[in-house]
Amino acid sequence: MNIIDFFIIEQKRLHNWMRADVSDLTLEEWHYKPQGKSNSIAFLVWHCVRTEDNILRFILQQRPPLWNEGNWSERLGLPPRVQGTGMLTEEARAFHITDPGLFMQYVEAVWREYEEYLAGITDGGAALSERTVTVKLVGSMPALQAIGQVCITHCSIHLGEISCMLGELGKQGLPL
Repeated sequence: MNIIDFFIIEQKRLHNWMRADVSDLTLEEWHYKPQGKSNSIAFLVWHCVRTEDNILRFILQQRPPLWNEGNWSERLGLPPRVQGTGMLTEEARAFHITDPGLFMQYVEAVWREYEEYLAGITDGGAALSERTVTVKLVGSMPALQAIGQVCITHCSIHLGEISCMLGELGKQGLPL
């Protein structure tokens, strides 16, 4: 097994768990926020998917993100450029998705494309380990690290937050 094989397994696991976590949420549950400064489930899913989209398209392939290409910000009535990183707490906590079904169409398009991108890498990640990219607010790193650190590890941390909120809502979080 090489690192790309591992990334494929872990990214699919992340996507499947996140998909399962939100599949039966009501609109109210999508926007549940615990006390303090935590963000909603809707915000966390949006932030993760926007991040994956930006890494995949803009940083790794120098292409417009699906968010822009599909005019998703207008279709969903959401901010056109931000992805959550660096947002003021008040802005993030006010974030609202009015149509989770439509939003999930964007989510599935990003996840499908990312999984296909990884499956198309035939050198085990060698070229990505030699290529340096810059991820805003994180800095320069090998492209391979951008996938592992930002798209898998970072988003898995947010999945943990979502699972805790689901527990507070009386629902099942991560499978045991």
